[in-house]
Amino acid sequence: MSHRFQQEIASFSLLLSQNELSFHLSNDYCDRYLQHLITNRLYYLDIYAHVFEKVLNNTNLQKEKITIIDYGAGNGLMGLFAKYCGFEKVIINEIDKDFLKAAQSLANKLNIRIYKFIQGDVTVLKKELADVKPDAIIATDVIEHIYNLNDFFADLYSINPEIVSVFTTGSNPENYFKVKKLRTLQLKDELEGGTPDDFMLFGHEPHKPYLEIRKAIISELLRNEEETLVNQLALRTRGMQKIDILSAVEIYQKTGMLPNEPTDEFNTCHPETGSWTERILSLNEYKSIYQSNGFLLSVTVGFYNEHKKGLKKIMFQGINLMVAVFGMRFAPFIILSGKPVKS
Repeated sequence: MSHRFQQEIASFSLLLSQNELSFHLSNDYCDRYLQHLITNRLYYLDIYAHVFEKVLNNTNLQKEKITIIDYGAGNGLMGLFAKYCGFEKVIINEIDKDFLKAAQSLANKLNIRIYKFIQGDVTVLKKELADVKPDAIIATDVIEHIYNLNDFFADLYSINPEIVSVFTTGSNPENYFKVKKLRTLQLKDELEGGTPDDFMLFGHEPHKPYLEIRKAIISELLRNEEETLVNQLALRTRGMQKIDILSAVEIYQKTGMLPNEPTDEFNTCHPETGSWTERILSLNEYKSIYQSNGFLLSVTVGFYNEHKKGLKKIMFQGINLMVAVFGMRFAPFIILSGKPVKS
């Protein structure tokens, strides 16, 4: 447990417990997701506290002077906890309007004042924060879904070249067992599609196989071409969003050149939204992205949930000892901390 925030973890957990019966949101998925967080609140609050620790370790500011963004906040629980812990200004950002509404509702029920609620991606943040200079940005299980990380970090740099970032991701490239599980999920999204029945936190709507979605996009431009060419282009454009798929097809029409084959065998994204399926990048790839956009990256290990009861608690305590010895090879998630190169 994070010792600096241990008291806040205990009292905020109690606050959530006392108000739990009132946490019924208008959207079933938002409600289901929140109930998962509440049920496992001690574990998630511990993760959030570790994120806050990393922020404070990478800046000279006291938390009472820090303006912090909870990016891709979902129900906003981490941002609300940050405000509860004493961060000066908290901005809760979420691209999904239902989740942002849920975060606003949760803030009202907990009587926690949030500085700003902003719907949209990082480009919207740039416009909305023209008169605000955030000191830090945090997120859990978001960075692995962002379509273009170079653009994302370039936007962060333009918002504030001195900004500190702390992101957790379960797409740990060093954990063989985690990678194997995520590759299976990526193949399913690519070739079979998915439904909310696949797992509890799947999402709002089912989706078709990403390969089939790309074929449909390409067929709109190449209606008179043979299916073999459409299939070839669909395979070569895996990991591209619609606008880039269309560009690749237009280049083929003009030059006859096919796109390069994807460098990774499994990583895939939703062609309409650009959201990657738990994208796995190597640590060197992450470091290169951070470095090229003016930030230094440090990577540390996450931990398993020791707040379970009985045998599960003992088991996870034992696995966490293995994480302490063997590092990322056994870690369930990793923590990516970025700070300005100049600092």
